[in-house]
Amino acid sequence: MNTMQRPLASHERLLLQFLLAANESFYGAHVLRWKNQVERCTVHEVNVPYCLAISHDEIRISGGGFITLARELVCVDEGVPVLIYACAVETQSGYVLDSFDIDRLDGEPLVAYPEPGDGLMVMEAGKRIGGADLRHVYKESDLPPRFKLP
Repeated sequence: MNTMQRPLASHERLLLQFLLAANESFYGAHVLRWKNQVERCTVHEVNVPYCLAISHDEIRISGGGFITLARELVCVDEGVPVLIYACAVETQSGYVLDSFDIDRLDGEPLVAYPEPGDGLMVMEAGKRIGGADLRHVYKESDLPPRFKLP
């Protein structure tokens, strides 16, 4: 397991920025703060190369919220669906990004790193809301809607 802190690679930063842009209409001003955080953050891998813990100086509020952002991205790698998402945690100074994850759903390593753009499907509450139509490999479901942050 590699726990060394490092800056985001340019391809990681671009994909995370694309994910944040997809969430902007849902989270508003929070996304601007997260975009600023991404510009200066460092990360370290957690268990696997594509599960990145994002550094932040803020202290998590005891019992504070931990959320997966409402909108997730889906792509396909060698015919296997890949889920791309980020999580935020409540701190004394507000919600901050805590992790950025890319999960190839068969558990195998990625062959090709996802590229931001129209080739990604945007999902919210288990439903496709935009981007590529990849429902032939990643089925829609009925998930409860995520709550908006204060």
